[in-house]
Amino acid sequence: MSNSIKIISVCTGIFVGVLMTVQFRTSTPAASSYPLDQLEAQKQLIKEYIDEEAVLKSRISLLRDKIDTSLKNNEALIKTSNLETLNRLKASMGLTLKSGEGFTIELNDSPFIDRDNIPKEEPGLVYAADIRDLVNLLRSHKVEGIAINGQRVIAASTITSVGNTVMINNSHLAPPFTVSAIGDFDSLMLRLQDPATLTDLQKRVTENGIRFSIQKSPYVILPVYNGLFHTNFIQAATNETI
Repeated sequence: MSNSIKIISVCTGIFVGVLMTVQFRTSTPAASSYPLDQLEAQKQLIKEYIDEEAVLKSRISLLRDKIDTSLKNNEALIKTSNLETLNRLKASMGLTLKSGEGFTIELNDSPFIDRDNIPKEEPGLVYAADIRDLVNLLRSHKVEGIAINGQRVIAASTITSVGNTVMINNSHLAPPFTVSAIGDFDSLMLRLQDPATLTDLQKRVTENGIRFSIQKSPYVILPVYNGLFHTNFIQAATNETI
């Protein structure tokens, strides 16, 4: 074997040995961490979602408490408002006792008349029409309430004659007729001084002896209306009409 071949063989062996040594000494490359990073990110998202859900649940609970409180307050306000409306309606219909400063007017037959033994047309009698005229005068005077012989007079009240008696709210009343009202006494007196006021009654007071007197009262009590109500046209009220 020639020297050149020997040299080539030796060099080849050395080169192969170096390659093998380098291969054995090189460390194995680490595996990629991508799946672990993704798992950690998902865990973080789940934690954030749970935390956010807890915050939202807390807010929902707080809002529910506020809604319940508001509903209770509104319910109390509605009840109070309905009660005030009911009381106002009852007062306007004469269904509550009323008191205040006012006056009393007394109407009575002529002292020379026996109501039970004379014709209805006797001018010395106090007629139902006289009482109606007086009530209309008081209403135009804007009094707060009227009662006659303990009968509360409202818009639905009837004042009629039955024979020689007067019927108010389906109750038969006998003279003297005491008309009680809550209102301004002084302005009414000025009104009564007008000759054009209650002309027929004033004439019979002067000519036929009908007794008419008026007196101021610091405290007038009007009873509750106890007559009937006509229900033909009554409808249930709604929230829009109250």
